[in-house]
Amino acid sequence: MKFTRRQFLGLASAFGLASCAKVKNVVPDLNLARFTPSFGGDEFTFATINDLHVLDTKSAGIVNQAVNSINADDRVQFTVVLGDIATDGRYEELKLAKVALDRLEMPCFAVPGNHDVDMKAKDLFGNYTSVYGPAHWDEGEEGWLFIGLNSCEESKSDVTLPQTELDWLEQTLKKVNRSRPIALFAHHPFNPGTKAYRVINADAVLGLFAEHSLKLVAAGHYHGNQVEEHNGVLFTTTACCSTTRDNFDETPEKGYRLFHVTKDAIQTEFITVRS
Repeated sequence: MKFTRRQFLGLASAFGLASCAKVKNVVPDLNLARFTPSFGGDEFTFATINDLHVLDTKSAGIVNQAVNSINADDRVQFTVVLGDIATDGRYEELKLAKVALDRLEMPCFAVPGNHDVDMKAKDLFGNYTSVYGPAHWDEGEEGWLFIGLNSCEESKSDVTLPQTELDWLEQTLKKVNRSRPIALFAHHPFNPGTKAYRVINADAVLGLFAEHSLKLVAAGHYHGNQVEEHNGVLFTTTACCSTTRDNFDETPEKGYRLFHVTKDAIQTEFITVRS
């Protein structure tokens, strides 16, 4: 199924959560499912970017460079931000990053990271949700299902997914046809071979997908490029896209990741961004 850039731009408001993208020429009658990449059919490309750690206007510069690069790639149909958008979870930091991300020409969605939590606030995710919308979400009525998971446990680096989030995920999956391909997005890694920070109850979370067609789990938090396949699922983490933080694997390159999806495979590549 093919569709134009103009058609896809009109979908951002229909995704049911606060999109990072500015929406122009919205066509309210469009049915999102008609344009969602379909199982066993279309090829599509999307981007993920993580660990921006925006602190001030200067630190948002590399995010703007990443946005420029993504906008220049006509293949990219949407972007997912995998948490740690801010440094200390302050509204001002989250909003500064949003100004840069609003320049994306295609839809953009986000999940929170532990640095997007304001531990001084009564509502820990209040700043985040006021700027980016729900902390978890599922999108796509047909074809691929995209799930954004809130993997945060307060502001901890090593986390156990809370029972409330497990319950939400279980209820979400009960409504899903078991043959549908699923992509899961979260801040904290689920990679079986990650060098650090694997979600403590990752196996229990992944077990919820046992009778489903989970194809991809993309995460951030570990600032480094890790790509592995396990039991038919592609797991990734990506280097940070930040000038206020270094990569944990001591590599100098900062950037974002592309996923090229076909009927039979998912290919991924890291794109370097120079600030």
